[in-house]
Amino acid sequence: MEIKNVRDVAAQVMTKPDQEGLIVRNVVNKDATGARRIILLSSELPPGKVHLLHRHPNAEQIMYVLEGSCLALSEGERVRLKEGDAVFIAQGEWHGVRNDSDRPVVTLVIYAGAGTLKEAGYEEHPRQFEQA
Repeated sequence: MEIKNVRDVAAQVMTKPDQEGLIVRNVVNKDATGARRIILLSSELPPGKVHLLHRHPNAEQIMYVLEGSCLALSEGERVRLKEGDAVFIAQGEWHGVRNDSDRPVVTLVIYAGAGTLKEAGYEEHPRQFEQA
C-alpha cells in the first residue's frame, strides 16, 4: 500500500496549444507508485482556458468535478458539469473541457487500462480548433 497526498505532488503546467494553462498533478501512476493499469491525477483548469478535443485510444477515463463548473466537450453537444458530477469517457471517445466560468475548475481524473499517460495514448482531434 502506498499513500500519496495530492498537495505533496509537484504541479505541471501544460504548454501545448490544445491544453495551455492546464495544471496537472500525477498522484498515482506507474512512475509514482508502481501502478500498472490505473492512473489518478488532479487537474485544474483556470478561468477561460480549454483542453481541446482529444482521445485516449488505450484507456477508459472518469472525470469527477471537485470544485467549480465547466463545459464537457464532445463531437456532439456541450454539457454543463458542476461540483459532484462524474463523467465516464469510453476508450477512444473524443472529449475535452472548457472552463467558461470566472473561477478555476478542479477535477480528479482516473484512467483505467494504462499505468502512464503515454501508455493511455493521446490523439488530437483533426478539427479540434473548430470544435473549441
